[in-house]
Amino acid sequence: MSPLPDWYRNFVAAVVAHLPSEIDEAVAKRWTDDPDGLDAVLAGLVVSGEIGGTLQHDKTKDGWELIEDAAEPLTVSGETIEVTPFKAEGEEDLFGEEVVERVLALDGMLGQRHAEYLMAHPGEIPEEFQRYSLIFPGTIWRSPEGNHQVPCVNWRQGSWELTFGIVEGGFDANDRLVRLRA
Repeated sequence: MSPLPDWYRNFVAAVVAHLPSEIDEAVAKRWTDDPDGLDAVLAGLVVSGEIGGTLQHDKTKDGWELIEDAAEPLTVSGETIEVTPFKAEGEEDLFGEEVVERVLALDGMLGQRHAEYLMAHPGEIPEEFQRYSLIFPGTIWRSPEGNHQVPCVNWRQGSWELTFGIVEGGFDANDRLVRLRA
């Protein structure tokens, strides 16, 4: 076997040095025990979870108005996102303009571009999120009927589905806002 070039050794060292600290023995073992899975992880590093510049589901074509659109962060992965309830435990249900105002005031939420990236890479979505409706309020649309709508990703019949939920209708106990891990 011929010696590895210096550039390659430096590259590998840099990659290893920048691996997420959340990788534990179980994750590492899962990757090394499954060469195809490791290939997928490495391919994901090359693509780096980069978020696209245009919306795949551009609702302006249907007469909707884009109110807000979070384009950053430019990269996401299943390891960098978390979910949080919209309302505190025991808090009364909210409907109508009160919900809209609260959603518009949220900071740091992921949006439609992030939802579309995760839909294209469903293996990135943690399995434990299947029990929730994932809400991406970083993007807010106004439909021709005047309703504010946000992208939602739901687990249905064995696969993820992108829908748009009406904000004025409120959120229930199974809804979770998606944001970067704190």
